[in-house]
Amino acid sequence: MEELNRSLFMAINASADASAPMRSLAMFLAQWLIFCVPLLLIGLWLRGTRQQRAVAVTATLSIVVALGCNLLISSFWFHPRPFMLGLGQNFLAHAAESSFPSDHATVMFTLAFALMLAALRKLGLLVLLLGALVGWARVYLGVHFPFDIAGSLLVSLASAWLVREVLGFRQLGEHLLDVLERVYQRVFPKPSRRV
Repeated sequence: MEELNRSLFMAINASADASAPMRSLAMFLAQWLIFCVPLLLIGLWLRGTRQQRAVAVTATLSIVVALGCNLLISSFWFHPRPFMLGLGQNFLAHAAESSFPSDHATVMFTLAFALMLAALRKLGLLVLLLGALVGWARVYLGVHFPFDIAGSLLVSLASAWLVREVLGFRQLGEHLLDVLERVYQRVFPKPSRRV
């Protein structure tokens, strides 16, 4: 399996003479596209319907669970990044820490699956596609192996499903949503109308 992982990495990783525009695109995808996640979650919350706020809360909890799983996995099983092994080209500065699974891809994929499980399939599929682009970019730039991205996909699916179905978020979530809405209304009260 490791041989396949390395072979796939070498096929995707940018060559030393990769074009500057392609590297710039990959840099944008690898570093900046993840910021669409908080923007999307804030947008879901601010749109105002209770169902959309519930989706934002569920997705946020799913991401927290997924990143917690990543932390556990990487603390029990260290897998070096390609540049730590001298493989391929590295165009993105990164700490020399465990590569499996990718946190960036995990955040994107978890949001995608949380949206799909909440019946926002088109939006979820769009985020899934963006997550795949983030994963590709991180392999292309030399900071992850393809299996790191595949591992993120599995962790993300399991985490989104766990929060939504197994942990009984529907009941717990209603209480949490009530609390969050009350806090939100106190912090950002609607302006009163003057007669």
